[in-house]
Amino acid sequence: MKTYRVAVGDKEYIVKVEEVADGTVIEETAVASADAATPTPVTPDGDAEVVEAPLQGSVLSINVKPGDTVNTGDTVLVIEAMKLENEVVAAQDGVIQQVFVQEGQTVDAEEPLYSIA
Repeated sequence: MKTYRVAVGDKEYIVKVEEVADGTVIEETAVASADAATPTPVTPDGDAEVVEAPLQGSVLSINVKPGDTVNTGDTVLVIEAMKLENEVVAAQDGVIQQVFVQEGQTVDAEEPLYSIA
């Protein structure tokens, strides 16, 4: 497995690529792992609300996973910007539907972080 930094437009992603032998058949199913850094398409489930990054920075920690219940004011994740830690808190009670970022990922302002319903 090799790790690469890939720039798409003005955004950078860190991706891991596994080399497979010629003739290897791989099923085309979406499998997400905790350490796979592939961009996730933003598709909120039903009436879920997508929460966007309030500022540009690096995701320092993620305190939730899909299925977790959060209350208003709970810290969902922390973004480091200009050597300051900025907590992103839940604006409403709900259940985390999807998390679109990973620890160490750089995010731009208004980039989707997670969805909550």
